[in-house]
Amino acid sequence: MGEWESFDPGQAVNEDLHSITAGVNYYIHGDDLKLMVDYIHTWSDFRSNHPQFGADQFDEVFLRLQLIF
Repeated sequence: MGEWESFDPGQAVNEDLHSITAGVNYYIHGDDLKLMVDYIHTWSDFRSNHPQFGADQFDEVFLRLQLIF
């Protein structure tokens, strides 16, 4: 699975946020036991133009376990 996103809040010039997501679902025992992992890389045009606000790129990893009994 993959996804591209872009968001422009419309409050300033060159403030867009962009992110790309990649994810994997692993069905250990059907929907009763499932492992889901998502990786998201985001970069901010606003922070790139204003480095005093911190890093302009960040990464996140989400790990989820679904257990139905």
